[in-house]
Amino acid sequence: MKTIIISKVVETSRVKKSAQPINALIVVDVQNCFINGNLSLSKSPAGQDGAEVIPIINNLIRTIPFDVIVYTQDWHPWNHISFFENLHFRRQYLAGDQNQTIKMFDKVTYLGPKYKMEQVLWPTHCIQETEDAALHKDLDVISSSSRVIHIRKGIDPDIDSYSAFADNYGVRKTELHDKLKERNVTQVFIAGLATDYCVTSTALDAFDLNYITYVVKDASRGVTLSTIKSQLKKLKQHGVHIITTNNSSKYKKTSSDEIFV
Repeated sequence: MKTIIISKVVETSRVKKSAQPINALIVVDVQNCFINGNLSLSKSPAGQDGAEVIPIINNLIRTIPFDVIVYTQDWHPWNHISFFENLHFRRQYLAGDQNQTIKMFDKVTYLGPKYKMEQVLWPTHCIQETEDAALHKDLDVISSSSRVIHIRKGIDPDIDSYSAFADNYGVRKTELHDKLKERNVTQVFIAGLATDYCVTSTALDAFDLNYITYVVKDASRGVTLSTIKSQLKKLKQHGVHIITTNNSSKYKKTSSDEIFV
């Protein structure tokens, strides 16, 4: 059993000093679209089953007294830039040969209409107000209260958003950082879908905003084995802690601010 000693947070202009750690669990995109929908992880190169994270996350929610729980959702308009099916709307903005053959999951460079950016072209997924975009029915979703935050991202049709804090180029911020600061959160535990995209991006932003940041590896699933490996390495190098629940019944916060994993 690995023991992680949580250090006190040093006061900065970004995260308010707290005498004792204030913990938030960020549940990233545990939605139908990534479990049994148009972008099901089980059909991705890694072949991982997104549904496997649900009982693990539920156990964390039920057994650990997190001060704050955050649920995030991809929440795209029908004409979103990330959809391969919408490529024909934006071919005129492609860098290079606009008639080039492009396949689903290719990465392209757009020169507009608003921003220059690289974009992976995904299947249509998580369209606003559809069942595909809903949180999975088996996920424990705590009733609304001051300790629960819901964040929807990827709303701008012209820029993608993997992180729960901001879009991929930092143009548009979500309310998450402000809401965590209001609750004096000092450290975050991140789990969900997908490890190599939205989980990683959320963790990197959290660390850069001066939260002590943990990614719960066994409560996350990803798209491609190679990118899962490289992104976990990147997170470690950045200063993010990669942890596992092992037996989640042993994973608890103690009065001495130790977290046992």
